[in-house]
Amino acid sequence: MKNTFFSKLTFVLILIFLGTDVMAQVANHVPSDFRGNSLYRRKSNLDGNNVRTTVHNYGVKGADAGTPDEFRFEWPKNTGRQYIYFIQLWMGGEVVDENGEVIYICPVPTGRTDVSGNVSWTNEPVEGFLNPDAGSVARSDEKITWPTNAQGGWADKREDSNDPGWIGSWNGFFGKNIFNADLEMYYKASDDPYHYSDDYTPDSTDITRGGLGFLFDVRAMAWTQVLINDVQFFIFDILNDGTKRVGKTTFTFWMADLIGNNSQDDLPFLDIQTDITFYTDGDRREVEPWGEDFVGLGAIKLLETPGNQVDGIDNDGDADLDQNLGILAGIENFEERAPLFTEEDFDPRTIGPGDKIVLIDSLTFERHIIEYPAGGGTVKSLGFYYDLPPGGTTLLEDTLIDLRDGDLDGVIDETQSLHLERYNQFTGTEVPVRYIDYLQFEIGDTVKRGFIVAGKNAEFSYENVAPMIDESRDDGFDNDGDWDAIQDDVGLDGRDSNEDLDLFADTGEGDGLPTTGSGTDFPGEPNIDKTDVSETDLLGLSGAVQFAAGSVGNWNDDRQLWRKFMSPGTFDVPRQAGEFDLWMTSGHFPIEPGERQRMAISVAMAGGGPSLGADIEEAVAKEEQARVAYESDYQFAKAPLQVTVTAVPGDGKVTLYWDDIAESSIDGFIKRQGGDAEDFEGYRIYRSTDAAFLDPKVITDGKGTPLLLKPIAQFDKADGLEGYHPVPISGVQYYLGDDTGLKHSFIDSNLTNGQRYFYAVTSYDFGYLTGNIPPSESAIRIDVDPEGNITSGTNIAIVRPRAAVAGHIPASIASLEHVSGFTTADIEFEVVDPRSVKEGHTYEITFEDTVKNLGSVTLVTTKNFSLKNVTMDSMLIEKSTKLDGEELPVADGIRLSLFNLPVSDIKLDEENSVWSDANIFEYQFAPVVFLNLRGASFPNDYKLIFGEVGIGTSKDTSIAGIPLPSEEVNFKIINSSDNDTPVEFTFFELNGDDGRFTIDTTNANLTDLIYFLEKGPNGNLIYTWSLILNTLPIGGRNPQAGDTLTLSVTKPFQSKDVFRFTTKGEASSNSIAKSDLKDIRVVPNPYIVTESWEQINPYTSGRGPREIHFINLPKKCTIRIFTVNGELVDKINFDGEAANSDEINGFINGSDSGVNNGTAIWDMLSRDNLEIAYGIYLYHIDAPGVGQKSGTFAIIK
Repeated sequence: MKNTFFSKLTFVLILIFLGTDVMAQVANHVPSDFRGNSLYRRKSNLDGNNVRTTVHNYGVKGADAGTPDEFRFEWPKNTGRQYIYFIQLWMGGEVVDENGEVIYICPVPTGRTDVSGNVSWTNEPVEGFLNPDAGSVARSDEKITWPTNAQGGWADKREDSNDPGWIGSWNGFFGKNIFNADLEMYYKASDDPYHYSDDYTPDSTDITRGGLGFLFDVRAMAWTQVLINDVQFFIFDILNDGTKRVGKTTFTFWMADLIGNNSQDDLPFLDIQTDITFYTDGDRREVEPWGEDFVGLGAIKLLETPGNQVDGIDNDGDADLDQNLGILAGIENFEERAPLFTEEDFDPRTIGPGDKIVLIDSLTFERHIIEYPAGGGTVKSLGFYYDLPPGGTTLLEDTLIDLRDGDLDGVIDETQSLHLERYNQFTGTEVPVRYIDYLQFEIGDTVKRGFIVAGKNAEFSYENVAPMIDESRDDGFDNDGDWDAIQDDVGLDGRDSNEDLDLFADTGEGDGLPTTGSGTDFPGEPNIDKTDVSETDLLGLSGAVQFAAGSVGNWNDDRQLWRKFMSPGTFDVPRQAGEFDLWMTSGHFPIEPGERQRMAISVAMAGGGPSLGADIEEAVAKEEQARVAYESDYQFAKAPLQVTVTAVPGDGKVTLYWDDIAESSIDGFIKRQGGDAEDFEGYRIYRSTDAAFLDPKVITDGKGTPLLLKPIAQFDKADGLEGYHPVPISGVQYYLGDDTGLKHSFIDSNLTNGQRYFYAVTSYDFGYLTGNIPPSESAIRIDVDPEGNITSGTNIAIVRPRAAVAGHIPASIASLEHVSGFTTADIEFEVVDPRSVKEGHTYEITFEDTVKNLGSVTLVTTKNFSLKNVTMDSMLIEKSTKLDGEELPVADGIRLSLFNLPVSDIKLDEENSVWSDANIFEYQFAPVVFLNLRGASFPNDYKLIFGEVGIGTSKDTSIAGIPLPSEEVNFKIINSSDNDTPVEFTFFELNGDDGRFTIDTTNANLTDLIYFLEKGPNGNLIYTWSLILNTLPIGGRNPQAGDTLTLSVTKPFQSKDVFRFTTKGEASSNSIAKSDLKDIRVVPNPYIVTESWEQINPYTSGRGPREIHFINLPKKCTIRIFTVNGELVDKINFDGEAANSDEINGFINGSDSGVNNGTAIWDMLSRDNLEIAYGIYLYHIDAPGVGQKSGTFAIIK
């Protein structure tokens, strides 16, 4: 929610001081002791969505060493299809050394060492931002990669007084322990190892420091949100950590293509209007791993560039955006103070004595408006001297981007192509941008940087500051007025302590004021400075050049790097096929000590369309979504939490079961938009035979390009939200389900034994219609490395269905024993995971109940139940309230289902209620109903025992004001459910007055009436049940001495109820296995060329792994394979307990009995690790204690 301009006025005075304090904080910057060290070089794969890229923590994305474990923008993930060789950031600065010479220093991440070749001169990672023992860049989804307690936690958070080092917490872009991205990686690196010159040091506090004194924080992020699940984001936050100003700075991205896994026929080109570089293939055709599929393309977009907050120009053209209209309305004469550029502004400027000229302070960038000297003279602006002739002169703004004000109008580097003819990619038109008109001020005025009012002491306010012109993310001012006190006032760490009991309220939290992270190592609050990307006056793309690969030449010639590859103003990108690299530049700009500048790119993959044009259109659409994400400060609707799934292989089937953690998800983004934060809706199940999940990717977008996966099953909440979601995704509507109700298990049947299946169980939400937000779905993360090793998320299972071992005895449960209690409710069992069923373990089910008063009715209800493994003395399910048939979690391989009785079903159990003599009149037994009084349905069993009058006495009481005196009667009542405790009662005698319980045989309305009185929740007697007689059967009689009436009531689970059962784990029997030897088979037989269960060839040459399977084997046996000549080819020692090594979440370590897998997989390699020849082979199987089996199989070339 955005505040209006008028609501922001309440913070104006605060912002005045805040802006001043932050600028002082930056100006008084004290350099850190962070230094780069090659010992901390690590890499990891950014694999949070459909794209996989290797991230190196010194500034390289993609390949560096070119080793097989590096992924070069592979898409789709796990296919081996790679598109971009690398992307790396160069930084350059023009500085003056100690000799007064202008030199160029260009720190880069690769390619440099000292003269010995042994010492790195490249950017290197800083210690304290990863766990050095983890072998990975720090990543949000792997806590083991975070700095440890022994290290003191995160190096930049050790000064946090509330939580020094943030130990055990994620150091997120969005704040402490905030996981907005599905995967975020973070590292800090430094340029200090680069010792270009002994005559320049960037840091007067450390003369050993090299480079420009730059530190850069790098975030690599990926989301599975369907609109951007083919996009990766890379954010570089560069800090001048030295003590010297770098007056002219440039940042450049170097990109090398690899379309189609090679680069000889690539066709790179740059669209300057959209700042997107496209890497395409000349003919869109390659061999493996594309096969018949067209090669797609990679697209790289500059999302954020350094800002120039000193030139007086609205470089990014955002002053007139709709969200700023409230601010603009509060500024007097805004069009005069900050007009749009016109053609006349770029005409030569002729000035003379008496005219206004503007001089700019090179340190503060204040503008001083003076009069052209009457006799001419020399003036100084931005450190440059200008000779002004007595008779006047004509000035023209230099066409070079050189950080000069060539025409002395106070505006720096105005350029017609960038500022008058600025292309608006959304409207497709060229529009001018605004600038601050310093010539409208009076002679003698001083104007502060970014202000539109004069005065050295002018204060930060929305009336004084130019709206979104020269905006900065280091000024402590909410330039665009979007900070919201209700949503954003979370303090310096960016995290609302109210959302986490382990957090303390930190600096600035809840104070009603925007707290900036600028000048600190903390993110600050949302929507101000560090966390608000729109508060950068983006320079945009200011230069691009293309050269043949290998054109860098001499890495140590910084002047050459600066002039050839990094200078703005040059756009030389010819569109021609071949192996070319591209350099994209943004500059020049100054960067002060303590100041930060940023570069951010999005890398999108597209393909599968009918033409290159269609692929480009798709890529542009994805990059447009990336831009929307960027302008939303990378804030998205968040998918529900990821479940943990377990797969149980069976014969021709696979059973999946998972937890319910996703159902407690909270979407803070939706909450901030005013929607329902608890937006979980359901589960989807996908199955594929390939790790890239290409099998189910059959739902196409509106243009026919595959976009979404088709589930094999879907379970959604029975909440009325069903059918297609109204908000389309590229022309497709997301299906919410059929209101089936949630389930947490699924059996996939009719599968092929031996085939490896990949399963994903995703959780999804119902989106936010008001905010035009479609549903979000949790990630499918699975990675196959070049060696075929697999890692995956917790919601992934990889499993092969198969028959159990020969002689298999299934797991079972002994009959349920009702140890105590009287419930008539039901309990059912299901063996879900036989591998986890314990042998001989005893379990106990217990309950808690409670009494509730509902108006005039008192009810006994079940409160909860618990399941305990008595043998292990461990509680498996504790105080669960799922008593009405809801799914329960699987515990030790078993799932219970409890079917409690609803209160309305507590009534007479007619089948078990009986007179001792069938000739006695029938009766009616029901809760008391008397005027407005309703009796409680107590779930007890009773007995009425009849004798002579005086055996029992009724209670002296009243009902509804009617007295009921005590009376001796011929019966007594006991509670059979409570150790035969006597039950109090009242007696209405309507048939006679002799104290006998009877009915008039001639008038059924004249029956005596008994009301039961029992102790309620407060210990007071309350009315419960009533009992009367009727005259059926005809010829019957009234009860008399010696008779007994047994009353049984249906009962819910109560605290008196205890159940026990014992389990028997699955096993195998040698005697049964002997008769099963005949079922042993080799499949396929014959083996012809290949088989469907073989994985994609991971190698660049030769054929991939092959498999044949021996099935229905005994638990332990030895398989020997021979040629027809009797030569031993290979020997397999089969052990069912060790036969699941290629499964993930389908095998539970330490709990598998080893009898559910009767399949041995042979890799068709000899014992010398050589590929076998085609032909006929013999096999012999020896199973000790079971028997032997021989046979043959054939391999056809």
